Amino acid sequence: MKENVGRLVKIASIQFARHFDNMAKEYGLTSTQMSIIDFVMRKPNEEIFQKDIEEEFYIQRSTASILLKRMEDKELVRRIPSTLDARKKQVILTDKSFKLQSKINDFMNENQELLDEKFSEKDLDKLNEGLKKIIYIMGDRKHE
Repeated sequence: MKENVGRLVKIASIQFARHFDNMAKEYGLTSTQMSIIDFVMRKPNEEIFQKDIEEEFYIQRSTASILLKRMEDKELVRRIPSTLDARKKQVILTDKSFKLQSKINDFMNENQELLDEKFSEKDLDKLNEGLKKIIYIMGDRKHE
């Protein structure tokens, strides 16, 4: 009998979330907040907007709004006028987030190294391709 792929993806997702949450809790963050800080940090020369975060994490506008509001309340991000279009607000990291940068970066790199250790490059390529297909098939099909 074939394994149920959806079930395995769900279990893997829960395990990843639990692993990320455990690390994030040490710094008073959620795993999603940690991932957003990481995302913004990896684009130091770009203006990042709420829309970019919605697209990167496949979340709805209302979810992103709540998330960013909570991050503002925790002084992790600020929203300031864009230098390109004053009608838009870019999301920038605060000093508090920058202080967490090395910890978050180390954590993300350690996770990738663990996967690199346990999977061949070919298997990781196949896994990435398969996960992207699942995201596309199960998602809103805007991203490919």
